Amino acid sequence: MEKIKKSSILYIEDDDVTRENISSYLKRICKNLYIAKDGQEGLSLFKEYEPEIIITDIEMPNLNGLEMAKKIRNISKTTQIIITSAYTDQEYLMAAVNLQLIQYIVKPISLPKLTNALKDCESFLDETIDTRKYLGQDMFYDIYTKEFVKNNEIISLSKIERSFLELLLKNTPAPTSYDAIENEVYEFSTSRNAIKLLVKSLRAKLSKDAITNLSGFGYNINLVD
Repeated sequence: MEKIKKSSILYIEDDDVTRENISSYLKRICKNLYIAKDGQEGLSLFKEYEPEIIITDIEMPNLNGLEMAKKIRNISKTTQIIITSAYTDQEYLMAAVNLQLIQYIVKPISLPKLTNALKDCESFLDETIDTRKYLGQDMFYDIYTKEFVKNNEIISLSKIERSFLELLLKNTPAPTSYDAIENEVYEFSTSRNAIKLLVKSLRAKLSKDAITNLSGFGYNINLVD
């Protein structure tokens, strides 16, 4: 794990025994190790040192691991985050997926499982992820945080508006057909008129030039560099 040896790791765990045991292993395999006892301390250390990798428990005092990870994701899209938890609840798992985590390790933590998770991190350490899709000046949709920002203000999108916008972004530069919109955006059969109303409502929030109609086929999204 050559990249790991050159990287900094932030480890957050509120259990003293677990923290001591895992920390002794991590110190041997990375360049710098920062250790925190809760999410609030972890967030402060992240802002100060900007480590490449974070390993964190979920259930902790002051600020839990998922809330801390969410705050970190708003700062950095490329930091590698590994969650450790005794919980296998579906809600936790889905929250972890939405935060673009590398691994979700169920406790007790074994060194082989932790080593494999760190190996997964290696392939992403040098990548630069462009998560903002610009639709105009001072207007973009972040495909990771799923937020639409216009003039430095987060604009609320309905579930169907967000689904439609993400479909357009996924297909660009190719256009998106009416059939694809009906099948992937709606949970039931719909009409062309309903799709036109959806486009109208989304254009009102983006701009009138953001979505182009291709007569008889569908729509395209207009991105800017």
